[in-house]
Amino acid sequence: MREVALFHHASKTLILVDLVENVTAATPNTNGLLRFLFRMIGMWNTPGPAPEYRLGWGDKALVRQCLMRILQWDFERVILSHGDLITRDARQVIAHAWRKILGRAFRAALASSG
Repeated sequence: MREVALFHHASKTLILVDLVENVTAATPNTNGLLRFLFRMIGMWNTPGPAPEYRLGWGDKALVRQCLMRILQWDFERVILSHGDLITRDARQVIAHAWRKILGRAFRAALASSG
């Protein structure tokens, strides 16, 4: 799987497709069935990797390296393809969403965002 992460320096905005999804009650077109499904997979009101990324990570070391590079960018908000914008603690939210892959690097990612 491939993902493109775009960073707009002027607005300090990260733009993602499936790297993180953030589905909440405020997300348009979330009917009862979608809410149920997102609750079942632990993604309701909890930003996280798209379901297809949860099924297979590929080269974990490469994924970790790429995530750490993204987390070094100075972004303050995230525009997502699926779900609501992330406008507070954006770097911490992204690091937390990928904590299982980041492993020990998770703490370093959080420290670098403070």
